[in-house]
Parts: sequence; C-alpha cells; structure tokens
Amino acid sequence: MKSLNAITLAVLAALPACALAQAQQQGNDQARSKKVDETIVIQASPLNKTALESTQPVNIISGDDLKQKQAHSLGETLALEPGINNTHFATVAGSPIIRGLGGPRVKVTQNGLDTGDVSRGSPDHAVTTETSTAEQIEVMRGPATLLYGSGAIGGVVNVVDQRIPSEPVYGIEGGVNASYDSVNNGRSGSYDMTMGNGEWALYVDAHRRLSDNYDTPDFMNDEGEVLDEVENSFVDSKGGTVGASYQFDKGYFGISYQGLYQEYGIPGHEHHHHEDEGHEEEGHDEGHEHAEEAGPFADLEQQRWQIAGELRDPFAGFEAVEMRAAITDYQHSEIEGATVGTQFKNQQKEVCVIAKHAPLAGWTGAVGFQWDISDKTATGEEAFTPDTQRRSQGVFWVVEREIGDHHVDLGIRQERTDLSSTELALDTFNATSLSAGYMYHIDDASSFSINLSHSERAPSATEVFSNGEHFATRTYELGTLYELHDEGNGEYHLHQENADMALETSNNIDLGYHYETERFHLQANVFYNRVDDFIYERFTGISSTAIHTDEGHDEHVGEEAHDHDHEHDEEGLMVVQFSQADVNLYGYELEADYRLTDAWSLHGFSDYTRAELRDGGDLPRIPAQRVGTEVRYQATNWDGAIGYTRYLTQDKIAANETETDGFGLLNARASFYPNWLAQYGATVYLKGENLTNQLGRVHSSFLKDDAPMAGRNFKVGVSVTF
Repeated sequence: MKSLNAITLAVLAALPACALAQAQQQGNDQARSKKVDETIVIQASPLNKTALESTQPVNIISGDDLKQKQAHSLGETLALEPGINNTHFATVAGSPIIRGLGGPRVKVTQNGLDTGDVSRGSPDHAVTTETSTAEQIEVMRGPATLLYGSGAIGGVVNVVDQRIPSEPVYGIEGGVNASYDSVNNGRSGSYDMTMGNGEWALYVDAHRRLSDNYDTPDFMNDEGEVLDEVENSFVDSKGGTVGASYQFDKGYFGISYQGLYQEYGIPGHEHHHHEDEGHEEEGHDEGHEHAEEAGPFADLEQQRWQIAGELRDPFAGFEAVEMRAAITDYQHSEIEGATVGTQFKNQQKEVCVIAKHAPLAGWTGAVGFQWDISDKTATGEEAFTPDTQRRSQGVFWVVEREIGDHHVDLGIRQERTDLSSTELALDTFNATSLSAGYMYHIDDASSFSINLSHSERAPSATEVFSNGEHFATRTYELGTLYELHDEGNGEYHLHQENADMALETSNNIDLGYHYETERFHLQANVFYNRVDDFIYERFTGISSTAIHTDEGHDEHVGEEAHDHDHEHDEEGLMVVQFSQADVNLYGYELEADYRLTDAWSLHGFSDYTRAELRDGGDLPRIPAQRVGTEVRYQATNWDGAIGYTRYLTQDKIAANETETDGFGLLNARASFYPNWLAQYGATVYLKGENLTNQLGRVHSSFLKDDAPMAGRNFKVGVSVTF
C-alpha cells in the first residue's frame, strides 16, 4: 500500500500545470453540457440502453443516492433495493442475493469484467469491488448470461468507475467523501480525481475505512450467551487506483492498476491457538496488529491490472469494436494470532471483445467473444476444496429492433467450460443460453415487457470438489463428487462417486409493467424460474463426527489431525452436501412513488421470492418477504425522508433449517446542500438507521444466530464534487 500511495503522490506532483490551465475553460464548458443530460446509460450494455429502454429489469444507483447507501460490503450497499438481499456475514462481508439466488449465480463485475476474487464460493469471503469511488452500480435482475457467462442465471451487478477514462477529459474533476458511523465507530474517507487535456486523461482514487465491533440489541447466541455486540467484526480496508487513457479521433485506449488491502474479523467462532504453533506466512509475524483480536481474521490483498479500448468505424459493416481485459492476482489468509490457518489464492485472466455491427435487415446488435481462466489454490486446515482450474470460452450475439411502439431483442450464447482439480479432471461442459425480450409502449406513460430465457450453467469448483471443515460458516462442506452411505448405526461412510454431473438448466419468464407521469411512478415485475438439476447446499442433519472416510473406520472426518483445537470439535460441525434437484422459483418486485405536492412524496416497495423443490420441500436460506414505505420531503437546499421496512417471518424452510422471526427497521435521513458550498457541489447528509434498535436476524445468513443486523446507528457524512 505504501508503494501505491507513493505512485499516486508522484503522479499528482508531476502534473503538467500549464497544460491543465490551457484546458480548464474548455473543460468547464464540457462539464456543464454533460450535466444537462441526466439520462444514465447502462454501461454493461453494448447497445447504449437506458434503464427505461431495457426489456430486462434494471436498477441504476448513482450520485448522492449511491453515496448515502454506500457501505463496506457490496451486499449491504444494495440490501434495500427491490429484489436484492444481502448474504450478511455480519457486516464484514456481504454479497448480493438476487431473487433468492446468490453465490456463482450472481455475477459481480467491475466495469464489465469479473472481480477475480473468491466471494462466489463462500459468504465469509469479501467482494473486492469498492463502491465509495464508484460512479454508478447497475443491477440486472433475472438471467443476464449472454454478455457475462452462463453462471449469471440470477443476475448481474456491475460496479462502474472511471479508472480508464473512455471520453475526453478537460481540466480536473472528481470528488471527496467522508463519513462516520456510531454503531461501530466507523471512519471512512475516499477521493477520486480525473484530469486531462482532451487527449490524455489520468485517473487516481484512494479509500480508507476503519471500524470496530458493531453494536446490536441484546441477543442470545446459539451457545446461550447474551451479547450486545458482534465480537470480532472489525474492518480495516484501504486501497487505491491509478489509470490513464489516450483519446484519438476514432476511439481510445487505456490501462489501470488497483491495489486493495483488507483485514476483517471472522465472527461466529473461536479458534484456540498454541504459543508454539508454526506455519507462519511471510509478513505475518508475532507483532501483527490484529494478533490479539478475540478470534481469527482475514488478511486480503488484491492486485489488478485492467486495459480497455474502443475503435469506432474500424471496417465496413461494424460501427465499433470494444476490448476489455483484466489480470487479477488475489489472495487472502485467515489468521489466528500470528499464524496463517488457511490461505486462498486466485489468479484470473479475462478478455472480452465486443463488436457492434451495422444494422442487418433493421436489426442493430453486437457480437462478442469472452475468454476466462482461473487457477485457485487453498492450503491449510480450512482448505475444503483442492486446487482447481477453470477454463472458459464463450461467443454471443445480441440484436434489437424498434418497430413503431414495439421493441424486440434477442440473444444467444455458446460457452465451453473445462473444470479440473489436482485430484480429478471433469468432462467438458458445453452450455447454451437463449433470450428473447419484448416491450410494448402502451402510451406515453406506460409500457409492458416480457422476457423469456433459457440458460445452462456449469457447476463451480466449490460445488463439485468441496470436502472439509468450514468453520466460518460452522459447516462441513461436501461437493457433489462425494456421497454419504448410512451404515445403520448412527455413522456414515464417505467416499468418492462418479463425477458425472448434469448442467443446471433454467427456463425463466419475466413480466414487467412500467408507468410514469409527473406525479406517479410504478414499476412491477413478476417472475417464474423453472430450474432442472439445481445445485444447492442441503442441510443433512448429520454431524461431521459421524462420518468415516474411505481410508478406514478408525478415523472420523471431524477429528482430522491438526494442531488447532476448535470449540465445535466435540459435537462436530453440521454437514452440508451440494446436491442437485429440480426446483421452481417465483415471486415479484414492486416499487412505486406518488408525489403528493411539489415538496412531499410517498415511496413504497415490496419483494418476495418463493423457492420450492418440485418433489416437495423448500430451498434453504431464501430471504423473507419484505414491505417498505417512506415519506419524503424536498426543499430548496435540503431534503429528507423517514421510512419503515418490515421483514416478514420466514417459515418456508428446508429440512434441518430453523424459522426466522420477522422484524422491522425504522430509518430516517436528511441531506443538506449549503449555498456557501454550492460551487463545490457539496452535500452534507445525516442518517439514522434502526432507530428503534430492533433485533433482526437475516434468514439468508449462515450466522443468523450469532451475527444479527446492526443496532441503532447514526451516520454523518459529507460529499464534495468538483
């Protein structure tokens, strides 16, 4: 991190001031004209659509709205968007769940490219996108596989920033943000800045975030202890980015580098270590800052290079060719005292080329190629998957056409995935995905849309190869490669089965209705997703101490030799088995705004997902139904709102799963735009969250009994743009 800060300072110090001064006036004119156009384009779409023009449900969070919702994790930042929930591994890590689907079924990208972390494999692994310096976050619900791969049958979350400026920049523009949270003594600051002379552009950003254990209402954990905070839930995050691009007559080309460094607690379990333990990682010595924390913590580091470019009118028949590529080197170590207990690494490379072609018989569209390789390794006592390699190549074609009041879009993708491990090479998976969307503009105020899609997904390495203790989630995970045989005496025999697996196949229908006038806004969506051979983690009800391996019946899986003694060794860990079954998922998202007067308005939303096994029963960890309302006030120099969100009881539960009680959160916020700071585009905002200090347990969380939602919190922040 020190080297990254030095690079940033050196770049700033070396700025050619004379060139910037010559470009400043021209830049002011450009900036003013840019702000007049408030239409936000979906950066993830090669066809330059806005959210209103998309047949697929899309949410875009940007500007002050994004600054106020911004939290440490991506899942928490998006947690109150309709149809989106958070995995909620306390507040230290959180990934988005879209329509009940998470993990590898939700693609998380940075400027259209995979983040390259290991967050899709486990809820305690952090997503490495940084939202504090983001320009906007795009959420596409439902299948979005054609551009991003066959894994995204739940949806796509794309975090957009300007690390590689794609348009000419004149002068200097950027922003500075700072905030404080009372519930965890959270201190956060970030800045981003872009400067240029119309031809060359330079981008820099940095962030710093520190927080302690977060407070909760009094609760009893699963060990009978009454607590008022979630122990070992601290966060220490820092990072920065440097990027540059060159603009020429027909396009641009640029490159960026990002360094991200995080340490965060892993709450929910205690590891007891010995003073003489070895296995120390270089750089993690006895004097480590968090060596004396109450429990284990993660030490994460990611280095990421990204390149991007576009060539307009490259040759006959094509309007533009865009290329994006990323090389990511990720690792995180789980530390106990000064000892590395487990270390995860991922080296990932990705290239995506998209060519927008000229209209064909009235159809505009784009063809693309995507190449992605990933090499993952895990060492240590919680390395519950072997070293794995994934190789993926995909081609796709999307087209659209306007016919009067009718809009039609079509798409197809063919993808090949090779998955192997140090223990076994699986067969190649060939997946085909198809989509068709239709929108009818009923009148100037309303439109109706329908989306049909067929998607095929190859399994992830975790779903196939898992076999080991996962103390972060308090489970023993088994992949589909393994099978348990009941020996009839309360014990089970574990052995390796044939690795033959079926593709997960999804057929989805999505209906939407949009109504927009000066006073009233309504967006309603209903969906039905029929999935064959769905892969999910099944709670078996079996303890790991009851399992024997193929090596003999003298040794239990839960008593594998290692130097650490864990608090759950005596009773063992709950065994969860990745299994395949046919399922149905259906539900709705509803969002509405009604302007009562010029100053007062009323907002409401609700969402619901039902997930059933076709042979009977329910899928585990499906988020509860929610209903929320908010009263808003808009004045000249300030605005505010007060709202209440109710999480209903989740009693549609899987075997060996417990119900989760409902709860309600009362929140309030206010934003101020001081006249004397207007020239700096300054916003001062205040937030009160969970004002009545309600105890809220998140059904989708593996730690719902040990890490409930945060208690009463007051947040103050300031955002300045220039």
